[in-house]
Amino acid sequence: MKLHHIGIVVKDIRESLGELTEFFEFKETTVPMEVKSQKVNVCFLKTSDVYIELIEPVEDDSPVKKFSESGGGFHHLCFEVE
Repeated sequence: MKLHHIGIVVKDIRESLGELTEFFEFKETTVPMEVKSQKVNVCFLKTSDVYIELIEPVEDDSPVKKFSESGGGFHHLCFEVE
C-alpha cells in the first residue's frame, strides 16, 4: 500500500492555504472544488510523494462542520490499493 493523501479539516481553505504556503513549498495545488455529496470543498496540495487534502465544510449539515468549529485538524489517511 502507498499513502496517497492526508485529509485535514479546516474552517476556511483559502485562509489555510495562505498560512501553509508561508511555511511550506508545494509542487502543485488544485483550486478548491466542491464535493456536493459531502457538502464540502476540497483542495489538494502535493508534497514530494503525498498529497495533503484540505477539507472545508460549506453547509451547516456537512459531516465535518462540528469538527471544523472545534478547530478541525487531522481527519483521515487515504491509501492507494490495487
